[in-house]
Formats: sequence, C-alpha cells, structure tokens
Amino acid sequence: MAKRSVSFTSVISNRGFRFLWFNQILVQLAYNTINFALIIWVFKLTNSNLAVSALILSIYLPSFIFGLLAGVYIDVADRRKIILWIDGLLAIGFFSFIFIKESYPLILLNSFFINSLSQFFMPVESSSIPLLINRKKLLTANSLFSMTLYGSFMVGYSLAGPILSFFGINTLFVFGTSLLVLAWVLSQNLPVIQISQKRRLQALSAFTNFRRLTIFALSEIRLTLNVIKGKLSVVSAIGILAAVQGVIGILAVLISPYMEKVLRIHATDSSYVLMLPLGLGMVTGAFSIGRFATRFPKRFLIIPAITLVGILFVLMGIIPVVGELMEGTDFTSRLIRPRFFFHVPSVSLIFVLGAFAMGIFTALIIIPAQTVLQESTHEAIRAKVSSALVVLMNLFAAIPVILTGALADLLGVIPIFITMGTLIFLVGLMASRPAIFFTEDHLPFKLREFLGLGHWEKG
Repeated sequence: MAKRSVSFTSVISNRGFRFLWFNQILVQLAYNTINFALIIWVFKLTNSNLAVSALILSIYLPSFIFGLLAGVYIDVADRRKIILWIDGLLAIGFFSFIFIKESYPLILLNSFFINSLSQFFMPVESSSIPLLINRKKLLTANSLFSMTLYGSFMVGYSLAGPILSFFGINTLFVFGTSLLVLAWVLSQNLPVIQISQKRRLQALSAFTNFRRLTIFALSEIRLTLNVIKGKLSVVSAIGILAAVQGVIGILAVLISPYMEKVLRIHATDSSYVLMLPLGLGMVTGAFSIGRFATRFPKRFLIIPAITLVGILFVLMGIIPVVGELMEGTDFTSRLIRPRFFFHVPSVSLIFVLGAFAMGIFTALIIIPAQTVLQESTHEAIRAKVSSALVVLMNLFAAIPVILTGALADLLGVIPIFITMGTLIFLVGLMASRPAIFFTEDHLPFKLREFLGLGHWEKG
C-alpha cells in the first residue's frame, strides 16, 4: 500500500489534479511550440541576436509589473476561474499573431501581452497542486507535472521546426490556438480551488479600493519576503531556480545563431537534433525522480547535476572546434560548407547525447528545488512565494539576456558557452566541496549545516 500511495496512477486518479494536468499539457504544448517558432521567426526577420534578446525581454518584463501582485490575487481568488480566463485570453493572443507576424514591434507587444497572462498561469498551476494533492504524494505529483512540462517542451519544440519549414508559421498559430480552446473546454471540469473564506473576503474587500489594494498587496509582499528571508532552504531553492531561468533565457537568445553559424544547420532543424533529445532527457529525469529518487536528500540530486551541466556547456563550446579539426586543418575553407555537423558523425552523436544528458540534469535541478519551495511554505502564501520566484527569476535573467545578445553579435556564441559553463561548474563544485573554498570561519553555522557539516569535519 505504501508503494501504491506514491505511484503516478494514484496521483492521476485525483479528478481535480487530472484536469489541472490536462490543462497544463495543452497550454504548455501550445506555448512551447509558439515560443520556439517566434525565436526562429524573429531571428530570420531581423537577422539580429539583439532583436531576439528584446523578444526574450518581452517575456521577462511582465513579471516586474504583475509578478508579486499576481501571487497576492491568486492566493485569495478561485484558481479555476483564473485558469479559464487565462486559457481564453491566450487563445485570442495566439490567433492574433497571424495578422501581425511581419511587424517586429507588434510581435513584441503581443508577446508582452501573452507573457503578462503567464505571470498568473505559472503560479496558479504550481500553487494549486498542494491544494489538490496531499503532502505524501507531492514529490510524485511535481514529478508528473514536470515530466509533462518537459514532454510538452520536447513535443512542441520538435514539431515547431518541421511545421514552420513545410507549412508556414500561420499553421503554427492556428495549431496553438486550437490547443488553447480545447484547454478552456476541459478546464470547465476543474473544481473550485481556493483558500479559506475568511481570507478571501478580506482580500475582496481590499480590492474594492485602490489605496486599500495597495496597502494589502504591500503587506502580503512583506509577509512573503519575511518567510523567504527566514528559511535558507527556500532562499537556496529560489536562487537555483532563478539561475536556471537565466541560463534558459541565454540559451533562447543563442540557439538560432549557434545552429546556423556554428553547427551550420538550419535553425528549424534544431527541433530534432537538439530539442528532441533535450526534451527526452527532461522526461527521463522527471520520471526517474518520481519513481526512484523520492527518498534521497534533495541536495544530493541538485548539486551534482549543476556541476555536470557546467561541463556540458563547456563542451558545447568546444565540440564545434573539435569537429573542424577532425575534418582537417584548412579551417577557412569549411566556413561556407553547409551542414558540416552531419558530415562528422562522431561529433553529431556526442552533441545529441549531450543534449539528452542536459535534459536529465535540468530535471534533477528543477524538480527537487520546486518541491523544497512547496514543502517549506504555508498554503496561505504559497502562490505569493511562487510569484516572488517568477519575479526574481526574470530579474536575474533580464540583464544577462540583453548582454548576451549584444556580446553574441560582437564575439560569437562559442566564448559565451565556454564562459557560462565554467561559471556553472565552479558553483556546483563550491556547493559539493565547500571546504575546499571556505574555512569554517568564513561561513555562518546555518549555511555550513545546510551544505553539510561533514565537509569541514573531514577536512
């Protein structure tokens, strides 16, 4: 019976969670398909890494405006109604891309609108899980949600390139809109998902007056920050997830020029040479955590994964150079040869396997960190903590994203991958072997206890 209580089947048998899961599948599939298509479309429309950076910034900017306030509202509202509104408005936003696809400024504006809605979608989904699933099944539920998220990422990014190449971008916009309409229909079956009536009435009273709303929001935000400040595990989890978001933003900027200018394959081909193995790795990692890793301390999963991700990013910078050397010494003669990537099977195999491993390690970082946040925060402020996380993640990513676009135009993408990989590797190494870098006197007791006092006892 204990084994059955943490199975995926027992989680899906919960009706409320099941329809929340269906909604996530459809919305994330639409969102990932369109996101990847837009990154490629904007790069081809403008031929500028900086323009892609601005597109990514339009994804992050809404969090600064709506992020924390969204969490305050979600914690006192019926999450079912929020999900229905978001599904409907996203469908309208996706469909409107058909009419504005040739206008870069309008693409940015519509992207800003869609991602303003996502400031409500992500916290409302993540904070609803603990209200529908008991604590004992929480890691398994998060693993299933994450596995679905990564599966949607894999399928969406894998489909986007071929559909864009063979049918055009309008087909993608219609496809995404159809998925969102279906999500809206299925979400009618969600139960009411909200906290106590007393807190809800208190918040609704505050929302009737702008001044009272502001005071209420600020007080809730202060409460959230106090909770975060007092818990090292929460601070660490937020920091890790914020760093992951920063890396994802940088990759979004670099993916098209890396494919076309470094590997010399079409950006649309990256759907199956990069995104498919990456997504498969994420699904594999999420499944493995939910099935086998529920009893491991979470830092035993996170820290080694961070170190290995750093190594893989360094290899992403080195492998293309190695490929050129394997073809011969006349470096300049191959700069115009198309698709050398496929002409060097050993390099292409290493690249695909590396993308698969990257997906596994990413899941090993994100899922335990998200679970720490949910386990360490009370349900009354869980959505606000999720929103604070979104704000911090996007704040952390915004500046590197802009700098990456400018630096990639000036220096190319290979130095960026090598530098980023080196920094990530050093962070993982410091977390796994802190005694090498810090003496006991350099770190407070709580931090040493969090990292493991045994590091210093052995030293």
